[in-house]
Amino acid sequence: MSKETHLRLTPQQTNILGLRLKLELAQGIIELGGRTSIVRSICGISKASALQLHREIWGENPKAGMLPSDPEWLVKTPRNCVHSSIFYTIYTTLSACPDYSKAEIYLAAYRLYLDQIKGEDKIVLDINRAWQIVQQNSMNLLEGIQCRRCQLTHVAIKSYPKPYQYCPLCDSETDKMGRLKYKNFNVFSSNTDAKGRSGSATARIH
Repeated sequence: MSKETHLRLTPQQTNILGLRLKLELAQGIIELGGRTSIVRSICGISKASALQLHREIWGENPKAGMLPSDPEWLVKTPRNCVHSSIFYTIYTTLSACPDYSKAEIYLAAYRLYLDQIKGEDKIVLDINRAWQIVQQNSMNLLEGIQCRRCQLTHVAIKSYPKPYQYCPLCDSETDKMGRLKYKNFNVFSSNTDAKGRSGSATARIH
């Protein structure tokens, strides 16, 4: 049996340990391709620290530009929806544990997602797209819907009517090019009806 410890940490020592954990999480996110703006937001470190970490890991400055911001991406195609649903299910399951920070859950969920898709030619959901899902979930814009036919729980956008919440397995088919597409029609075409229905969600994300 281990002996009980009476070690007491000073506030300064506690701050040092907290900073070390933040930097370790930031390093893990950057190593997987995460942008420095995500690291600063979720890990609570300075811009200078995030930039320095990126240079140390990748040997160059981070790329400029906006983060992915299309709120419909995760359900635009059956393939996107399958991969988004894997990450969403893992993330929401881990989020039920109160002992871990948002950064820890985000990084752990993305690593578990990568484990689930081992063997695939391409990573469909990169870590920056995964952050968009985290943000949409935080804003209560997403929900998991269980298909009555295959029992798969897939992610959907709450503000969309039911016909726009197709199951990515049961309601899809493979075309001549070997790509998965929704059977009936392109749900997210540029027609004004679909855009009108998604307007509220898009406005809130941007």
